[in-house]
Amino acid sequence: MNLEVVVYAMGVGRILIGLAPIAAPRLTSKLLRFPEEHDNASARLMGRYFGIRDVGLGVLTFHFVGDVAALRWLFLFQAATDGADAFATAPLLRDPKTRRAALACLTFALGGGSLWLVVRSLL
Repeated sequence: MNLEVVVYAMGVGRILIGLAPIAAPRLTSKLLRFPEEHDNASARLMGRYFGIRDVGLGVLTFHFVGDVAALRWLFLFQAATDGADAFATAPLLRDPKTRRAALACLTFALGGGSLWLVVRSLL
């Protein structure tokens, strides 16, 4: 497979993950297994901030296509962002009310971060 296609796919994936809590907050909340009582205006606002961040990170990926040195740095930054998400999520595993959602989010963060590093190693 052409590596440029993989880079674009990574950007598209990041953008889609970012658009989910903006376009379909209730569905996203359910897919991530958040407790129904946590689906409120404040949570949706925070979800939108998270979503915009991911859309921006995805767009940056497109911007650097063709510049391998910049992509290698950006992919490390993408992985670090996902690592920070995992770090921030881990304490929520202790609370029975948020454990299921935290596990789902932790899986996304660790899986995404790992994928950025794998693709980075191919550049």
